Amino acid sequence: MHVPMTSAPVGSESSLRNMLRASNSRVLIAAHRGCWQSAPENSLAALRAAIDAGADIVELDVRATGDGVFVLLHDPTLDRTSTSTGHVVNAQFSKIRRAALKMAVAHRRPIVPGEFLPTLSQALETARDRIVVSLDIKAPTQTDMISRLVIGSGMAPQVFVKAQVDSEADVLRLKANPLFGRITFVPQIHARPGAFVSQLRSTAKLHPPMYEVSFSSLDDLREGLDELRRQDARLWVNTINCSHSEDYNDRRALQDPDAVWGTLLECGVGAIQTDEIPMLSAYLVERLRR
Repeated sequence: MHVPMTSAPVGSESSLRNMLRASNSRVLIAAHRGCWQSAPENSLAALRAAIDAGADIVELDVRATGDGVFVLLHDPTLDRTSTSTGHVVNAQFSKIRRAALKMAVAHRRPIVPGEFLPTLSQALETARDRIVVSLDIKAPTQTDMISRLVIGSGMAPQVFVKAQVDSEADVLRLKANPLFGRITFVPQIHARPGAFVSQLRSTAKLHPPMYEVSFSSLDDLREGLDELRRQDARLWVNTINCSHSEDYNDRRALQDPDAVWGTLLECGVGAIQTDEIPMLSAYLVERLRR
């Protein structure tokens, strides 16, 4: 079994950053939308299941209702994952707060009694002192508002938000943000063929502890290893089946974990987001025993 961290990072943002950095030799497991095979995705039950499974990080999707309440929801509409319908941005929270959640794994998407559309605030309280939270903010213009909510709740030592970085202008914009340094930002970049090292050097001005990276070739990841070591920055890769990094996905990993998870680890990846927490956990333990 993958041994979870002894406690969630508490006390200061620096402790979270130290956990995420490459100098922490532990491979980190991130639960995609919580453990959604056993509970509705982005639900409090899925969050608790990720904690129980020993995940180090839980990734949650955040959107705002029409009256400005932040809720956990991946899609722009409520139809797929709840008993409510329509675009969440047009809904009043009071009207949808009792929307029951549905399982994502079954064709008929059965309703789960007692699980309702959760707010971000409820999720933060559930995670407090138990697990690190990665927030996937679906409307980038709301990043500052959500970051302020996290800071105001006292949860900044356990939360990081992701931001797409495609250019020097993005780097300068993030560095000028008044919240820079008050909450941990993790850059998301696509490794451009032959340019990954220069991308890392440009983004280094943000002093990120970790990069979330998609790629077209493993050679680009390998070429970035020395620069990542210099920055003491961890590499995060998604192996969820809808990821866009060749065929390095959970589906293939279940058949040949060495070819997917093992290969990524050998290329310097130190954090993997997955929908297969027990399998990845068992693989990491078995790999250490070799």
